[in-house]
Formats: sequence, structure tokens, C-alpha cells
Amino acid sequence: MGEGGFAAVFRVRDQTLGQDVAVKVLDLGLTPSPGLAERFVREARTSARLEHPHIVPIYKVGGYKNEVLYIVMRCLDGPSLRQLLDKQHRLSLRDAARIARQVADALGHAHLHGIVHRDVKPDNILLDSAGHVLVTDFGIAKAAQEATVSQLTTEGMVVGTPHYMSPEQATGEDVDARSDIYSLGVVLYQMLAGVPPFDGDSAQSILMKQATATPVPIRDHRTEIPPLLAGVVDRALAKDPGERFQTAEELSRALVDALPTAAQDSVRMRSRVLARALQGLVGLGVVGALVLVGLAVLSRAPRISARAPIPDSLAQPLRRQGALTPGDAALYVFSPRGADDTTLLLVARRSVAVVTPHRVRAYHRDSVQVRYGADLRGGLAFRLVLALPRARRDTVFRHLSFRDVYELATRLGKLIGEN
Repeated sequence: MGEGGFAAVFRVRDQTLGQDVAVKVLDLGLTPSPGLAERFVREARTSARLEHPHIVPIYKVGGYKNEVLYIVMRCLDGPSLRQLLDKQHRLSLRDAARIARQVADALGHAHLHGIVHRDVKPDNILLDSAGHVLVTDFGIAKAAQEATVSQLTTEGMVVGTPHYMSPEQATGEDVDARSDIYSLGVVLYQMLAGVPPFDGDSAQSILMKQATATPVPIRDHRTEIPPLLAGVVDRALAKDPGERFQTAEELSRALVDALPTAAQDSVRMRSRVLARALQGLVGLGVVGALVLVGLAVLSRAPRISARAPIPDSLAQPLRRQGALTPGDAALYVFSPRGADDTTLLLVARRSVAVVTPHRVRAYHRDSVQVRYGADLRGGLAFRLVLALPRARRDTVFRHLSFRDVYELATRLGKLIGEN
């Protein structure tokens, strides 16, 4: 899928769950030093404990014969922000603010766990097929933090990317969470203006500008940017860390205050023409009904839709995760593809469980009802929600196709209550 430095990322099929994963492989023969590679993997294991909807989940970290180290992660089918910017040059105000807000939320979660990313840039900001943002490559952060400046120089490792490095990074000073806020400010500036605030003929010249120069005001690039949003950019890019937002949560709130639509997650992944065409079809009565039937038949089948008897290849991993308790029997297992390929719904004789790589949410089968909803943002999609006692809700899948809903409705209607 890509490579750079001493690592490459492969798309690999997980035969147990029947899904693709991304495997980042570090060739120890190419790393600047074994010690740095070991720190990288140790901190990747720490990062694997970060469970947040806007952080790419890490499933496993390991090695093979002292030759390679690997990190197994969720595989995303959407583009990186870098690819999106290469294609669109600059983004709508709405999409830029939504992306920045989701990244801020991810960074805030990591900062609370003592992890500073240190390399926030468009390449490390990914989108899934539904337009939701996930941040990756936290593994290098604490590894670099542990290495001294002399070690970094000896090992030839550049911590960060010049266009996105904070002034304190550029000058080799100690950094904290506010350094990530500056880097995210650079990314936001680029999403709005189409160019980063500083450029140059060499890394040294860019780093010098990061430390000393004042960027062109963002509204000089784009006059329709609201003053409040321009103020968010200016504050995030303050040279003095004390003048920036002091936490990522504060930056997230400021983005929503400046542009309320930033509170939403979905970034437009399809053309406006297609989105409007889909919305028009929904309102066409009989024609819309025919479209629904056609799409249900022609769209891709779910990745997993299995009814009893459930094969051991599915049942055993569910038992190991604690989703299927001793003495209970699985009746139906479902998982779509794409945006929700890490979530699985299990209906057993006694319980209903939502299974993710890091957590199982289980409920008594008689206490839940299934509800469906439609979402027209970014194209027509459906969500499945479990209605729980005391008016609680658990959103299981957010982006289901017509065929997914058809499969679920056919099976779940016979197992648990629907409306």
C-alpha cells in the first residue's frame, strides 16, 4: 500500500475473520539502529491501548526471527488527507473544519494518555469510505521522545516533517501537546488555503520560517473564511506555545464555535451531483422504491452474514473475546464491509453483543430492540441502532447499504424485536 524510510505497509487478508488488515513492516536491516526500532514497537504497543473512534486501531505488534517488526492495524479503503488535497487542492470550509475537529478529538484522547504525536500531517490523517477521519502513526511519538537529541542525530531520524513542525520542534526544544496543536493548525491552514503557511527550497529554510516568520493571513488566501475561523487558525499557529490553545479539546470546541457544522463527522467523499441525484431518487415514490429493490439485489453482499449453526472459525474467536459466554449458542453473526469492517453483531440465545477489536458490549437479548435510520449526508446510507432500557441507545453500524439492511431485517426480525 505504501513505503518510506525503513517501513512498508501491506494489505493482508486475515483468514480467521475474513477481513483485510494493514500490516506495517519495519525492516531491521534498514532501521537507523535496533534500539530505535525496539522503542518504536514498544510505544506502538502503548498506542494500541488507545481506543477512540478517530484513531486507527492497532490489533497486534510483533516480530519475526529478529529480521522484521510488524504492526497490524485496521485497513481503511478511503484516501489519506494528502491524497484528498492532491485531488481537490483545497477543501470546503465545512470539510476542513470537520477534519480538523476530528483530528483534535483524536489528539486530545492521546494527550490524556501521555502520548504526543509529533508528526501530525496530511499523510497521517486517513478517511474511511464513509468520510470519517482517523489518525495514524502514533507509534513513533513516544519512541522519539525517549531518544536524546544526540541519539536522533546519530541514528539519522527526523522527528516530524518540516512543513508541519512546530517552532519548538524546529529549534530542537522540548515539546508537549501544544506542538501537535501547532501542527494541526498548519494542516487546517493548508486545507483552507491550498498551500501550507511556509515553504522553501530546503528543509532548513522551512524550519527557519517555522521558528521566525509570520504566515500570510488565511483570509488573504480566501476571503469567505469567517473571522472566527481565521482566529482559530491564527491562535493555533502562535509561535509561543503559551499563546496557542492549551489543549486539543479547547481547539475542538473553538472549531465548533466558529463553524457549528464542524461538530459533524462525515466529510464529503462523493460529488455534489451524485449526492443530489441520490437524494432526488429517494423522493420519487414508486421510482425510489424500484431503486431500493435494485440496489438491494445488486450491491455487494455483507462480509459476514451467518446463521446457526455458526462455524467454529467464527464461534471460537467470539468465545475467546468473551462475546459468546459458556453455555450460550450463537444464532446469527453479521458484519458489513468498508467503514464498519471492525465491528461485528452477534445474536445468541441469551444475549446480543457488539464486538470490536478492543471491546465487547453485551446486552440481554430480551432487553433490546433494533431500529434503523437513514443518513443522506455524503450519499444515502443506513444505520442500525440498538434501543436499550432507560432510553439508552447503542449505534452498532453507521453506514449500511441497502443489501446490508435487507439481510439484517430478514434475520433479525425473527430473533429480536424491530421497529
